[in-house]
Amino acid sequence: MKTIKILKIIPLITLLLLITCKKTGDTVVSDTNKNVLTDKKGNLKIDFLDRISNEEIIKGKENFKKLNLKSDLKINLNYSDFEKMINGTQKKYAKFFFLTDEHDSLSLGMTLSDDNALKHDKDVLYTLSGDHFIPDANNTFRDKKKRFDLFKTNLVDHVSKNDPCDMIVYTIDDIKKYLQMTREIEKMTLHKIIDLQFEYIQFKDFTRKDSTLIDYTKNKDSRISFAVKTNYDDTSAARDVNISSDIINFYYDAGDLKP
Repeated sequence: MKTIKILKIIPLITLLLLITCKKTGDTVVSDTNKNVLTDKKGNLKIDFLDRISNEEIIKGKENFKKLNLKSDLKINLNYSDFEKMINGTQKKYAKFFFLTDEHDSLSLGMTLSDDNALKHDKDVLYTLSGDHFIPDANNTFRDKKKRFDLFKTNLVDHVSKNDPCDMIVYTIDDIKKYLQMTREIEKMTLHKIIDLQFEYIQFKDFTRKDSTLIDYTKNKDSRISFAVKTNYDDTSAARDVNISSDIINFYYDAGDLKP
């Protein structure tokens, strides 16, 4: 039994060594301001977007909730379905557009595209249905996008003088690397992936508990966005190993906010 537990712990130690970050309070910052993972032989290299601290998530969720939107506070996607969609596309970018329906309820649409521009005329369009993105039908995407364009001025603090965020864009390569990393975490920790979670947030400057000022760039201040998190199941096999929540319970910051 001891041998089995040691064998389970070895890959976890390796993973801890791979996720090499400097921590200041609750903020996670890597040496290159990125998160990089490599395996022992250097075969796997993951260079993804900045992690966002738990304190920023809490504040961002509070800010979003204060907007009093007719919206869910988060979206949970079927992980495997989304993974197949991303791994199967030949497009270069995934764009996540904010949409609203006739009741001003906020939701997300997605397009797969060859460019990272705000336009979507030549993109492959998807709308959200339950925990899946499904191909657009009957111009639903475009109708909801037009409604959002009429509504979006309600989503920013006019003091910031920022335009509302219409779209968040990721490169397909970045998403593939993130999915690859979360699969590696699943394999090494024995925690099975449940789903992919998008948590709505609104960026606003604030002072942390340690008196550090979080001062967002002009492109973020007062704008809504989302942070990405993969949810894992605490299986009976995983409970045999003591795993830091830092390994399986973290958020990544949003991609590139447009405009």
